[in-house]
Amino acid sequence: MRKKFIRLSLHVAFAILLLLSFSPPSGALVGLDIPQIPLYHAVSKPDEPIFSVPRQRELVVELKMRFFSPWKQTAPRDASAVLHWVFDTWSKREIYGENLQRRSPEWIEEQRREAGIEFAGELNRRAVSVRPTSLRLMPTDRPVFLSPDLPGEGYPFDYLQNSFVHSGEPLFLSHLSRDGLWGWCDTSYASGWIPLSDLAFLDEKTAERWMALPLGAVIREDILLRNDRGSFFRAKIGTLMPLIGTGIGFSRVIVPVRGEDGIIKEETVSVSSEAVAPLPLSATPWAIASLAEQFTGEPYGWGGYLGNRDCSAAMRDLLLPFGLWLPRNSRAQMETGRSLSLEGLSPEEKKERIKDLGIPFMTLLGMPGHVMLYAGIWRGEPVVLHNFWGIRTEIERKGGGAM
Repeated sequence: MRKKFIRLSLHVAFAILLLLSFSPPSGALVGLDIPQIPLYHAVSKPDEPIFSVPRQRELVVELKMRFFSPWKQTAPRDASAVLHWVFDTWSKREIYGENLQRRSPEWIEEQRREAGIEFAGELNRRAVSVRPTSLRLMPTDRPVFLSPDLPGEGYPFDYLQNSFVHSGEPLFLSHLSRDGLWGWCDTSYASGWIPLSDLAFLDEKTAERWMALPLGAVIREDILLRNDRGSFFRAKIGTLMPLIGTGIGFSRVIVPVRGEDGIIKEETVSVSSEAVAPLPLSATPWAIASLAEQFTGEPYGWGGYLGNRDCSAAMRDLLLPFGLWLPRNSRAQMETGRSLSLEGLSPEEKKERIKDLGIPFMTLLGMPGHVMLYAGIWRGEPVVLHNFWGIRTEIERKGGGAM
């Protein structure tokens, strides 16, 4: 019998470790009865910091160095090579648009022309995102899907969606699209096209001042940032902003705004200290689980599609407020820190290795194309917190990939 996918709108959830290939009981999928409350899995752990104070300070220094790295660039990161790869790759594939009709070769070539690859490195300017936005691999909001008839393909897998970008992220702008509506930008973790209206330029003096300030971390989902001059945007966990003051019950941060000339304007916003806190938060299992509570039930979003998170974005945003900078994709995340391979071990050996060496709410577990956060042991089995779109099942369990 052939393999098939069950395509479900699944979301941030707890599950028994996928990479162990558990055999399910007849007529059921293992793991669906696991308590889906992150704090449930943290209460048995000591509410003590996982890092020492000196170590966490070192991590914050590294985070700031990486976060602000686009403002230290003098040239784009392989813009020309990446853009050639994008168009060469997708011009050879059968791709579909939002109407489920095939996109023509002419459509791809029009996007290639608009990208102005020959102009890469022409501007080389510092910039900052002024609202939540996205990195696109072509200068268009239009999606590129593979055939929805293929297992696991179609919505929401828009392959032009490279990453969601929070407001206030440092950018390095290489050049503009021919129509002047998009800019090819490097963030600290990925590159792509951002609408010019979603960024503002800044000079070296302003960049240096921002880099010298402490950072405030958003710790509540979808908070509205506004002052007496208006509302600016809603921010998600994973957003970092310059922190210019704190008081009893509030934090004061700088919000970037695009001026009429495209240059940054700064707005000061006061927000509840329950929504924005000085970076870093104390990294205890309880604190991480408490933040993860807000992710539970969020729809899956490939590359941050529609502002939702995929597996690696969930890990990145969850751990950022605790001073941990992670790369954007799952493979790079699994190469961060001390890595331990489970290759060649039996399922039982894998479980025992994870239970012996894993640190609940701080150890990442990976498999090809996916990353998860180890959350401890439930009824003798390792459990993970992760964000995923669907699960692959095996008819008659052939191939050993049953969950």
